[in-house]
Amino acid sequence: MNEEDKKGLTRRSLIKGAAVGAGVMALGGLSVKEVKAVPPPKKWDSEVDVVIVGSGFAGLAAALTAHDAGAKVVVLEKMATHGGNSIINGGQMAAWTSKVRKQRSDLEEDSAELMYQDMMKAGHNLNWPDLVRTVANGAPDALNWLVDLGVVFPPALIIQAGGHSRARTHQTQNISGSDIISVLYRVTQEKRIPVLLGHHVEGIVREQPLAGKVLGVKVRTKGKTSYFKIRKGVVLASGGYSRDVKMRTKEVPYLVGEWLSTNQPGATGEAIRQAQDIAAATTQMDRIQLYPFADPDTGILDKPALIPFTSPAFAIYVWKNGKRFINELAPREAIASHEAFVLKEKPTWTIFDNASWPNFTKNEVLTNGIARKRIFKADTLEALARAAGIDPAGLVETVKKYNSFVDAGVDKDFGKPRFRAKIQTPPFYAVPQWPAIHHTMGGLQMNTKAQILDREGEVIPGLYGAGEVSGGVHGGDRLGSCAITDCIVMGRIAGKSAAG
Repeated sequence: MNEEDKKGLTRRSLIKGAAVGAGVMALGGLSVKEVKAVPPPKKWDSEVDVVIVGSGFAGLAAALTAHDAGAKVVVLEKMATHGGNSIINGGQMAAWTSKVRKQRSDLEEDSAELMYQDMMKAGHNLNWPDLVRTVANGAPDALNWLVDLGVVFPPALIIQAGGHSRARTHQTQNISGSDIISVLYRVTQEKRIPVLLGHHVEGIVREQPLAGKVLGVKVRTKGKTSYFKIRKGVVLASGGYSRDVKMRTKEVPYLVGEWLSTNQPGATGEAIRQAQDIAAATTQMDRIQLYPFADPDTGILDKPALIPFTSPAFAIYVWKNGKRFINELAPREAIASHEAFVLKEKPTWTIFDNASWPNFTKNEVLTNGIARKRIFKADTLEALARAAGIDPAGLVETVKKYNSFVDAGVDKDFGKPRFRAKIQTPPFYAVPQWPAIHHTMGGLQMNTKAQILDREGEVIPGLYGAGEVSGGVHGGDRLGSCAITDCIVMGRIAGKSAAG
């Protein structure tokens, strides 16, 4: 028996032994799945240097970076339009410094170390530290790269979001991920990088199921099967599995089909399963984030649903009794868990006043939200409460008490660490909100070069990952506005690594 055979046997034995056990490898908490690879075809239909699977933030960042490194690139997108979840994202990106943030002299000094600490704390220290440091350290260059390409982040819209110790969340000019995707897609077209829509990747081709390099991918489009051969690498950047009920309930049984999701229908996790088919390791698959502020009726992450996330230093969150129920600067997990499992009855509301909103949103967001009855507006707190279905006396008393905390600089009820203003200038606003499935923190295990690892912790040659398809960056709970940062930082690294 040669050394390669021994290595393959060792892997088979390890996987078989783990599968017989509790379904999780003893070391590292890596999920186990039966291995079934796609065999190499007799004939390849296309050949490129790098195949990118997915056309969101991570995929397009990887495509542009690989192209600029000299690689011939193709992007495969299963949906009928490009952009994936990214195009309906809120356009909020955390970076501890940037050429934009430097225009704000009123903001406290920040650092990569503070951002790292905030991400680790939000993730309950379950994050893989080397990945977190890579994302935090790379955040400024990633954001500046987007600015240089033409993405606009107005300095006035930099805010301190929940879970962050500093104001570092940059918002795009229209508070939408489409502001970023439109620029990235435009540049891919200028560079003549093909973005092929309606191309479903059905499997990853590897030399052997448990060994060897990745050779390419099997693709279905319009009912026909084709094979794309790669000379250098495949980058998986196709997002998470929030919309796959079977996949998510396998990990978190209570997240049944009745739960709404902020995600687009394509967030179904095929790339993760396909990578598992060639022995890729996964990590923390049971870590699924609820967004506390989605539209209560639809689960959509519309622009009014972004206001609660961007306004916590200026606003309060209340229930139907008009009373606050949490520190508004708490991480998402704490807020969503309290809503869903303590209060249990939707919705809750974000309350703010006319003097504060220019610090975190735009007038057209308010105007359109009011017209659609997604936002309530009134000249008095009592009238606002009656319109929204909140107890008027409870809300008036809560705001009075909160304003006294602002004067004293101490939140005696919930320990909110920062106050920016009282709620006292009419008209007043209320945004209804409720948790919806938002982000899957678990995914494929990778290293800081964006190389996907197998179940022995070894690199799978030619396979890379970036964005929500990967796990380990965010640990137990993702810190809000760090998803775009993760996607752009790791997407660029994946593109560079894949291009060789």
